[in-house]
Amino acid sequence: MMIKHVVKSNGQVVPFEPERLNRWGEWADRLGVLWSEVVLEATKRCHDGCTTRELHQAMIDVCIDKQSQNYSDMAGRLLIGLIYKEAFGGFTKIPTLQDFYKGMVSKGLWEEMDYSEAELLVLANFIEHSKDLGYGYAVLKQFRDKYGIKDIRTDKLYESPQFMFLGMAMKAFEKQPKERRLEDVKKLYTYLSDLKINAPTPYLNGLRARKTGYASCCLIKANDTANSIGVATHIAYEMTTKQAGIGMFMNLRSIGDGIRNNTIEHMGKLGYYRMVKDAVQANKQKSRGGSANVFYTMLDPQIEDLLRLKHPTTATAKRINEIDYGVIMGDAFLDAVRQGMKWPLISVKDAPELYDLYIKGSAEEFINAVIESGVVPKEWRDARELMLLYTINRVATGRVYPAFSGNMNRHTPFKELLPMSNLCMEVVLPVYGFEDMVSLHSYKENHNPEVDGEVALCFLASLVAGRISKEEYEDVAYYALAMVDSVMDEMDYPYLSMKRTVQARRSVGIGITNVAHYMAKNYVTYSSRAGKTLLHELAEMHSYYLHKASLRLSKERGLAEWIGKTKYVDGWVPPHTANKMIDSQHDAKLQFDWEELSRQIKENGGIRNSVLEAYMPNESSSLATNTTNGIYPIRDFILTKKSATGNVLFIVPDYEELKYMYEIAWNIPTRDLIDCYAIFQKFTGQAISADFYINYAKLVGNKVSAKEFMMDTLYAWMMGMKTQYYVNSMVGVGSSSLQEAYCEGCGV
Repeated sequence: MMIKHVVKSNGQVVPFEPERLNRWGEWADRLGVLWSEVVLEATKRCHDGCTTRELHQAMIDVCIDKQSQNYSDMAGRLLIGLIYKEAFGGFTKIPTLQDFYKGMVSKGLWEEMDYSEAELLVLANFIEHSKDLGYGYAVLKQFRDKYGIKDIRTDKLYESPQFMFLGMAMKAFEKQPKERRLEDVKKLYTYLSDLKINAPTPYLNGLRARKTGYASCCLIKANDTANSIGVATHIAYEMTTKQAGIGMFMNLRSIGDGIRNNTIEHMGKLGYYRMVKDAVQANKQKSRGGSANVFYTMLDPQIEDLLRLKHPTTATAKRINEIDYGVIMGDAFLDAVRQGMKWPLISVKDAPELYDLYIKGSAEEFINAVIESGVVPKEWRDARELMLLYTINRVATGRVYPAFSGNMNRHTPFKELLPMSNLCMEVVLPVYGFEDMVSLHSYKENHNPEVDGEVALCFLASLVAGRISKEEYEDVAYYALAMVDSVMDEMDYPYLSMKRTVQARRSVGIGITNVAHYMAKNYVTYSSRAGKTLLHELAEMHSYYLHKASLRLSKERGLAEWIGKTKYVDGWVPPHTANKMIDSQHDAKLQFDWEELSRQIKENGGIRNSVLEAYMPNESSSLATNTTNGIYPIRDFILTKKSATGNVLFIVPDYEELKYMYEIAWNIPTRDLIDCYAIFQKFTGQAISADFYINYAKLVGNKVSAKEFMMDTLYAWMMGMKTQYYVNSMVGVGSSSLQEAYCEGCGV
């Protein structure tokens, strides 16, 4: 059917003018594609009486279906045209910053900020709307669907990417000293809009708007009491509404244990795990998933049931598939596996002190303590059999994650016990259970987390490898850290105790994204020694300049109040406790004077933040900056990533130029990937969302060798890794299936 009439955005029906569509197509084509064919195909996909927006969208869809970089660029140009038409009425009708700001505030869509008319005028003259024309399709698609402020009922968009970035910078630095505030806003806006700083989802959709949930991760511990379990579950529910992903350690007695002087038999952990599942699932929203990762130890007498909770063959009554699970593997258990020893299963009710020692102590310390305690284990099991059971379930589900707690507690700035990680396995912070709601809602200047409880939050961001020169890395690191540090003071905390502890510690996790592209640009691979050497240089530079940035911030804003709970007061820096075994796998030497920096930190009494580095997946936010995910290798050259807001076509940066230099994840030997992660871990105060990849088509008999998998796990532990994340599987040969576009709940 030929199109004779179209409906304009104001509802007016007008004759169809093909020339208008042709002009859009010609304008959007910068790289010499056949725009006329795009226009023709788009008209074939629409009907008489369609809207002008539907025609515009049809052109975009035609371009995307081509799955090539040139057509993707055309789709991006068409999309930015649609965005500007929707938000402002077109490129010629962009409002001034002053008018835009006042309009957004009056609509209740932006917060009112403390900027004068004169300051707004300065910023109005600085903003560069032309940058929007240079962003790729994935960047703009993610902005349009997920980050730009819009009315979810009408789908009307109210802002452009440049206004978003400037608004974020204005809000982050609103409370900076006025004599430097505008320059700081300009700097942060420049680095955000140049896509050199990768902000997480809570900042992108909330920092300027009337949304105040900026924490990406929430870590919660439940003690072995009914009250503590109830408080922990309540926190999980509340923090899911604040857009945070949930990590939960329920350090509870086991099935068959006695309650109330052994008058009642305990029914085990599964009922409480279902409570956590229900708490986060109740808040599952379209833009962000509600998800949790529940941790347990290899000491638990219920270990067999716990390891099988996600397996598809597990009986329904014993299966809880909607959440993920972290397995706390202490040095003692891993050493028992290595030596083929028997392993004790002990309830936390019988020996709570052994659980802490298991998490933090050496293998020898733990075994000696078990003997000296006189505790009779509920059962002795073959350590390798338990490791095999773990392996089967990790491979089968991909969502059972190991946490090597000995490494977590050795290589860290914290002096306290670190019992767990978060949803995505990159955050490692002190956390303590609450015994009642009163403590949770109280604000005490003398708050003692070990007694009063503590929920740990982490605030994240990433720097974009390859877009930041070595000369500017220090400056970009400073502004990224300053932004995240400011966000902690802008957060609307649901509990007074949380505000107290978070602001006293000021824990952050600044990672890196676009590493696969960075390596391809430098003509090295993950599996090569040269590639590992380059990664060592990048990881060291990143950590060093973050420490310098935090030292600088401490002089401008003050030390973290609880910096005394860290080793920074003694001048700790990552090389002091890093696992040196990984150094046999690369040729890099330390580039920076860490000992001088250590001296400065000690002399200063510490730094601004209790911890600085963490490496998150960046599945979602990488689309917003057109980068490859985090520090991962690419899964494919062209991916259709899926999220709750729809599918997004992603083509790796510089595909045509570098397609022969990118190393595909499915082709990288596991040991080489472990080496790469361990190199980053060497300079990381927290941990890494470390993904792994199995291509069954390349395995003998299309099966994973359990022995080899277990040996790889031990190798990762010995090389200093703290955690591991997904096991991604590909069956057969060819493109992988739709990939999740974000780390559920953490939104990074």
